[in-house]
Amino acid sequence: MVAEQHDRIVGSVIGTFDGWRGNIYRLAVDPDYRRQGLARKLVDEVDNRLVTMGAKRITALVEKDHPWAVGFWDSQGYQLDQAIVRYVQNL
Repeated sequence: MVAEQHDRIVGSVIGTFDGWRGNIYRLAVDPDYRRQGLARKLVDEVDNRLVTMGAKRITALVEKDHPWAVGFWDSQGYQLDQAIVRYVQNL
C-alpha cells in the first residue's frame, strides 16, 4: 500500500495474509511527511484490510535498534512478543 502526495509516493507499508495471521513489513514514510499521522493512517488501513480478510492476529516486523520505530508500534497498541525468535539465512 502506498500514500501519494502530488503524484509522489510519500509512504508505504507491506501487509500480507497467510490465511490466519496478518503480517506487516517495511512501514516507511518520507522524512518530509513524518509526524503528520501518515504512518498511523497506513497502519490503520492495512490493519482494517487484514481483519476484513479474516486475520485473527496481526504481527509487525520492527527493527529493535530503531527506538523511534519501537515507540511508534508501542503507541499503536502492538505488544512485544517475547515468545518469538526470528531465524534468517543469508544467501
